[in-house]
Amino acid sequence: MVENKSLNVSLFYCIAKTRLNSYIKKALLMSAFFMSVSFGTAYAKNCSSFEKNHFKNNHFESALVKWVYDGDTILVTNKNGEQKRKIRIIGIDTPEVKHHKQKAQLYGAKAKEELRVLIKQSNYQVFLEYDKEKQDRYKRDLAHVFLTDGTNIAEWLLRQGYAKTLVYPPNVKYIECYKKTERKAQQQKKRLWSLKGNQIVKASELKSRKKGYIRLKAKVNRVIKQKKSVVLTLESHSKKPIKVRIRNKYLPYFKEINLNELVSHEIIVSGVLKKKKRNRTIDIKHLIQLDRSRSTTIKSNKRGKKILPKIQWSE
Repeated sequence: MVENKSLNVSLFYCIAKTRLNSYIKKALLMSAFFMSVSFGTAYAKNCSSFEKNHFKNNHFESALVKWVYDGDTILVTNKNGEQKRKIRIIGIDTPEVKHHKQKAQLYGAKAKEELRVLIKQSNYQVFLEYDKEKQDRYKRDLAHVFLTDGTNIAEWLLRQGYAKTLVYPPNVKYIECYKKTERKAQQQKKRLWSLKGNQIVKASELKSRKKGYIRLKAKVNRVIKQKKSVVLTLESHSKKPIKVRIRNKYLPYFKEINLNELVSHEIIVSGVLKKKKRNRTIDIKHLIQLDRSRSTTIKSNKRGKKILPKIQWSE
């Protein structure tokens, strides 16, 4: 009887040990999986620079820079000096330099010169990384551009305050990282962000003739679903308030938040303010163009729990 009991205990111990080892093994495999996913995500969001070995990957293309048009456009060839192509750097917009009838904008010439210096230090060699859409409507090639030391040119110009983020889906691979870099430059009031026209302005203080790039702070009055877009109507003293428009094809880039929950809350929208007759509209294409005011708290689920929306701080 004692021997049978001892045998049963031993058998139970062996089974328990086997199951425990199995659970531990599965747990380790799962943790390894999640670690790889999290590291992969972090790596994708890192846009400042890469190791030199990173450019041995097939999707990077080596090129030689022959001309710098401005802070965000260059002319390149292949290693043999052939196949000239104009490259528009993805994710940024730098001030205009003087050309034809276009007047020079502040920091335009400086952004161009800084880019020339960077490229010269790289012995005029760069690496191009294409995104989902390869050309723009002007037949320019669209690419993320890196120096031989791994520096991401777009991120560098944003960090120095020579550029603003420019969103053109579907080319949004590094856009969240670019926005994070831009925000730091804004907080430090570097160069472009020291200019009065680039400061956050309240809707109540906005001049009627204002148009062009703007960082506008206002409360959302209504969210209207139209046939081809969703429109956020902003609080205003004007009879025709400013409308923030999101076309249907860009709605997937806003899926992290419920736009209806922005009603009665203050937001900061970054984009180009257009005027047509008395109508004023800001078209936005990505969630990074919406920031929340520090005081904003939004009701989330049916339980009434309050959470902050997935919109970053801008102040």
